[in-house]
Amino acid sequence: MTIREPVCGELVCLCPLRVGAAGEWVRWMQDPDTTRFLYAPGERPREPFTLTVALDWGRRILADPHRLVFAITERTTGKTVGDARLVPGGRRRARFSIVIGERSARGRGLGREATALVCAYGFGQLDLEQIDLEVDPRNQPAVRAYMRVGFERTGRRTMRLTRRRFEQAPAAA
Repeated sequence: MTIREPVCGELVCLCPLRVGAAGEWVRWMQDPDTTRFLYAPGERPREPFTLTVALDWGRRILADPHRLVFAITERTTGKTVGDARLVPGGRRRARFSIVIGERSARGRGLGREATALVCAYGFGQLDLEQIDLEVDPRNQPAVRAYMRVGFERTGRRTMRLTRRRFEQAPAAA
C-alpha cells in the first residue's frame, strides 16, 4: 500500500508510489552504482529486472497491506528519484529500506531527508516504537545518513532507531 497525500520536507516529498514509474525503476536497477550495495555478498537477483518484472513488483507491493511504500520526489522539480519502504512487524516495530535510484540525486542529502520523513511518518502515523534496517557497511554515505537521522549500529549490517532517539536527533527536526 502507499500514502494518499505527499509528505514534504525541504528537499524531497514522499509521494504515492505509482506503477507508471516502472520504466524509471528498470533504468535504476540497470545502473551498477544503484545496485552494488542492494544485495548481500554473493547474492544476485534470479532474473533480469525488466519492465515486466518491474510492473509485477509494483502491483504486488502496492497490493500488499503489510508494506507501506513511498515514491521519493525531488521537491523543486517533482522528479521521482527513488523509493522507500516500511514493513511493520510485531510489537510496534518496522523494517526500513530505501533506494535513491537517480544518479544525479545522490550525495545531496535527499536520502537522509527522505529517511527522516519516512521515520517521522512511521513514528507519528503508525505509532511505531522502533525501526530497523540492514545496510552494507561499505556503503559509507548511507551509514552516515542513517546515523544523522539517529540510527545506531546493532550489528555489522544492522541498525536501529527508536522513537525516543529519533525525537532527540538533530536531523529529525
